[in-house]
Amino acid sequence: MSNYAIMRFAKYKRGSVANIERHQNHRERLKYRKHPERECENYTWKKYDETMTQTVRKAIKEQERATGRKVRKDTNTICETVLTFSKEMNGMFDLWEWVKANVEWVKEAFGEDKLIRFDLHQDESQTHLHTFSLMTDKNGLFNSSRFFNKKSQVIALQDSYAEAMAPFGLIRGQSKEQTGAAHQTLQEWRQAENERLERELQEMTEGIFADDKEYTAQPLESDIFDDLR
Repeated sequence: MSNYAIMRFAKYKRGSVANIERHQNHRERLKYRKHPERECENYTWKKYDETMTQTVRKAIKEQERATGRKVRKDTNTICETVLTFSKEMNGMFDLWEWVKANVEWVKEAFGEDKLIRFDLHQDESQTHLHTFSLMTDKNGLFNSSRFFNKKSQVIALQDSYAEAMAPFGLIRGQSKEQTGAAHQTLQEWRQAENERLERELQEMTEGIFADDKEYTAQPLESDIFDDLR
């Protein structure tokens, strides 16, 4: 049985932030949603009552005011992580404890005050969590190299994530040096997942694949993460 902890990340420039936010906000536009009836089980937490684009613009203005220099348009401003686990582990642990552990890991990895939003999605083929953190250093300056400048930093992130997920019976996958596999960017991984889901949907329409499992929406406490504000 597979029991892997899965973490993917991507860096975004200011011009891309609005696009990724639309993906989170407009679930009905997603082509490959497997369980749209479970949208009510999704959960979103935001640090500020504003869009991520507005948050990024404010951070840019603060840096420009502090340094007297313009922030380059190609500066990476937001880090997104997609966090999930092997399908075989569904129902093997408390989901909300897993979410909380992921949130704490992100805050520790990227900065206690850098997390500005996270989204739990249960309406796609596998439960997963998106988190979004400002890529600023302790001086409030955008500095993605602080996290991703060296290969060793990325390996350390993967190792620390696996350690944080160990209490849930999840383990780190083998490194690409061990498997010989090519690294996938977050965009490539999403495309592969969408293609896989499209194949599943095609099988369903042809009567080859059957999924009789019914899901009952569970009520969510709106203040479950109020302590994160």
